[in-house]
Amino acid sequence: MIQLADAALLAFTKLRTRKLRTTATIVLAGLLFGVLITASLTVNGLFSSINTFRQEGLTSRYIVSVLNAPADVNGPYNTMRDPQLITEAKQRYEDIVKRKTAEAKRLGIEYSHINDQPPYSQGSDGAVKLSINDPNGITQQLLKERYSKEPAFDDIKLEKLARQYGAIDTFAEESYAVKKGSTLVPLTNGKEAFYDSSDEIEVNANYAVPPVNDTQLTLAPDQITKTLTLPNSAGWKPDSSSLPIILPQNSIEQLLNLEKLPNNASASQKLERLKFVREHVNDLQFSMCYRNDVSQAQIQQALQQKKEIAANQDKKDYQKPKLIYDLPDPSACQNAPIMSDERTPDEKNHDEKQKQFDEMFGKVTTPISKIITFKVVGMSPGSSEVLNPEQEQQREKARTASDIINDMLRTEGIGQAVPLTLYNLIPNKDEYADILTYEPTYLLGNEDNKRRFVEFANAADAQKFIDEQGCTIQYDNTCKPAGNPYQTALTFSNSAALDDTQRLIQQWLVYAMVCVMILAAVIMWITIGRTVVDGRHETAVFRAIGFKRGDIALIYTLYTMMLSLLVVVFAVSVGLIAALILNNHLAPALTVEAQYGFGMLSESKSINLIEANKQQIGSILAACVAVGLLSAIPPLARNVRRSPIRDMREE
Repeated sequence: MIQLADAALLAFTKLRTRKLRTTATIVLAGLLFGVLITASLTVNGLFSSINTFRQEGLTSRYIVSVLNAPADVNGPYNTMRDPQLITEAKQRYEDIVKRKTAEAKRLGIEYSHINDQPPYSQGSDGAVKLSINDPNGITQQLLKERYSKEPAFDDIKLEKLARQYGAIDTFAEESYAVKKGSTLVPLTNGKEAFYDSSDEIEVNANYAVPPVNDTQLTLAPDQITKTLTLPNSAGWKPDSSSLPIILPQNSIEQLLNLEKLPNNASASQKLERLKFVREHVNDLQFSMCYRNDVSQAQIQQALQQKKEIAANQDKKDYQKPKLIYDLPDPSACQNAPIMSDERTPDEKNHDEKQKQFDEMFGKVTTPISKIITFKVVGMSPGSSEVLNPEQEQQREKARTASDIINDMLRTEGIGQAVPLTLYNLIPNKDEYADILTYEPTYLLGNEDNKRRFVEFANAADAQKFIDEQGCTIQYDNTCKPAGNPYQTALTFSNSAALDDTQRLIQQWLVYAMVCVMILAAVIMWITIGRTVVDGRHETAVFRAIGFKRGDIALIYTLYTMMLSLLVVVFAVSVGLIAALILNNHLAPALTVEAQYGFGMLSESKSINLIEANKQQIGSILAACVAVGLLSAIPPLARNVRRSPIRDMREE
């Protein structure tokens, strides 16, 4: 039996005899396994870094939005044509006409029901139906009386049901909007732009994207806003002087007078933008002008009167309006002042009586305008742009790795929000009563302004709840599967998609490893097989001088082990060097992309493309050695069974 040291010496000698072949084998097989090591290091590093980013916001959580499923698709249609409701509406309309007629007679003003709008109308099919836009509020009151006694939502039922699926929390946000007919006007550079809203050219010339959407003002709970709020709420104080608000990053950039970055903006440009936003967001406070419909109407009247007077100033027979409004100070958010009032005492008295009449029957006649100050206390990721199909197609074609990172990390569906916890600290909420209003329509039954959420610990529980309890609205307004009580959807983030992506990439890595192993096995089988074939004469000599088959097998096994270890060393070197190069070239840019796409307010998180999964790397290296050993077995088995005399003769 040959000694192990002697066998190792002979194996090492064989390794040096075919240097070109040995080098080619090491390089080719090493490159293949090196690619796997590079992929393992970078993929694990990328997803580990992404997971640290996810912990900063909502993308690590599994939150399902929950709405009641519509009970009856034809419900609104049938309700608005309900004969009983229509009969009651007619009676109430007759009563209010009588009251208006009597009051007009008492005040000495004119009134005719012909100029009033009844709460019902006749459709093209001849059927009478209730009018949802009833100025007297009769339809709204009838629907309220029918449905308001029913619960809008059974929160206790939802909580019990959700906990059966492993839910860890349930919470809700409240949706509001400015009072109907009112608006929040942006103050560009501290001034309000006055323009004729009936003139399309003026509208287009003066249009400015408002920093706050006055139709979607949300009071959001801590479960949503906590991770988006600035430290110490950016110094906001609950003294009723300002309303705290979280805004999307693009809205904050607009308030800071920053131009929108181009789609092909470099990492350095985005980094500079982030630094600027971080430096200034804590001090960001802005104001908007609230105007009710009467105040807006008077502003429009002032603008149109000015146009009319300018157009007719050279006409001798032109008579100016007796009551002329002027435009207020654009920086003060005031009602339109009266420039001149040439009405007679009787005309003034008539107008005052008309005002009393209108107010008695629910019409707002007093103009209201006031400054509403907002304090930015947090930043959410920038909201996605609405693109037309052609733009969306071009965007898809131009998607880059940074776009994919942004999409994976982006938290959607928050936009602007008023933190509920901070709002509850405001001692005098009356200041904001006109901009935080809610008027239910009752078209689908009783309703409230809450949007419920259920949070789960993992994607599987969330998806199971959605599959078994949720339904999806179809094109015909039905909700399928029928019988499921809620409209449900994962919201705020791509948490489940991110998990699926990680699992999918890990599977691909396994498939790639198998393919590389097969290719490397072919390369090493050819190399080692050729070496064994070339060594038939020496094998025959060894056999002739007394070497046993086991001794020869040991020599070639050690040879294969040495070759495999050299491949391992080369593969590890290639993998580490390639991963370092990728990390140095891509990580800084990806860090900026991730921070920018995620809307991060700190620089504590970064992308690192190097992280070793010991089990995965060990498997790759073990596969490398195993491939070498397995590729040597077939040619070696054939060689040791051959006749040494025949091999010596063939040589």
